[in-house]
This record gives sequence, C-alpha cells and structure tokens, in this order.
Amino acid sequence: MSHNPRRFMAPIRLIVNVEADTVARIDALMKQGRQHGHHNRAEFVRRAVERELARCQSDDFPTR
Repeated sequence: MSHNPRRFMAPIRLIVNVEADTVARIDALMKQGRQHGHHNRAEFVRRAVERELARCQSDDFPTR
C-alpha cells in the first residue's frame, strides 16, 4: 500500500462519516505538532484504514 498520497496511480475519493468527538480527538492530535507523523485528517484516516486492512489480512482472518 502506498505511503505517499501524492503518488497514487489511480486515486479514488472515499467519503466517511464519523462521530464529532472522533473528529475533535483527531484535531487535538493535529494541534500537538508533527511528532505523530500525520499532516491532516485525511492522512490520519488513510493510514488508519491501511493499518486495519493489514491487521485483517493476518492469520486470524482467512482470505479468499
């Protein structure tokens, strides 16, 4: 999976809905500075999705 969103070969926009308190927690993290490695909400969500996909592909979850 890509780690640089500016180099996607065929990007697709994904719209998600999350609770307001989740957005507030993400924003609080963004205000702490760049030590967390995320530059904006979209990047945070993209990385979270990629981590979850990697986790789901472990031995605990059989694939087709």
